[in-house]
Amino acid sequence: MIKATILDKTYIIRDKWQDNTIKQMSKAQAYIDNMPKWLSNYIYSDKQEPVSDSKLLDFQIDWIEFFTDIPREYLESEISVNSADEISLVELFSILSKFLGEPKEDEIGSSDTIVLNKIEYTLINSVKTAGGIDKMLGGATYKHFAESQALSSLFQKKNYRKWEYLSRITAILFREHDHEKYDDELIDMRSKAFENLPVSEAYKGYFFLLEHFNRLQKSMQTSLAERVVNLRTPKVNLLSRILTGGTRLIKSLKRVFSISKD
Repeated sequence: MIKATILDKTYIIRDKWQDNTIKQMSKAQAYIDNMPKWLSNYIYSDKQEPVSDSKLLDFQIDWIEFFTDIPREYLESEISVNSADEISLVELFSILSKFLGEPKEDEIGSSDTIVLNKIEYTLINSVKTAGGIDKMLGGATYKHFAESQALSSLFQKKNYRKWEYLSRITAILFREHDHEKYDDELIDMRSKAFENLPVSEAYKGYFFLLEHFNRLQKSMQTSLAERVVNLRTPKVNLLSRILTGGTRLIKSLKRVFSISKD
């Protein structure tokens, strides 16, 4: 978090993921969703068209507003566009432009615990298999998996992204008490509260989930591949027996024809 003094008053600039909540990012996302095409192309596409400096400055001031309490009139009249001696609009936008994308795991890490208002919420507990192996999310039901994976898939697509999905995912799979059952009403309440999660906390849990879903998917693919091989094996053995039986029959017929010749 950066503190800036303008006309003898101190203002805050939320320049880190941990400084911003899911609710605050939802407002910024709504702006992204309603961007004019020329601006969306300028930011996200390789097919850029010439854009006037005044249009770009309007956009940069809009974006800076989401992450600071500096009044817009000061952004427009008291801060230089690109001064080397003091904080400028270009410098501010450069600091805050990362919020047009997503955090990276190496920036904030991953964790099976998230914290909100000093309360710890942990990922659905693992269970031990008969062989003594910890099975991640073993305590999750089909509803837990189906809803969280569907929301995760939507959240990963820029065109469908809503930051509320992230609070819902964490509300489904992170809980205060180990033996909590799937409860729509409780999840709705927790999801609303989790909109106040710092983005860094929410993403720690989200990255942990993505790692687990990837491992789970690979495990299922391996298991299915082994099942297919096992299903094919009897057919191969049956074919082998048929071929072996056919060979014996041919040998037997040869002996018959050989005796008849004599």
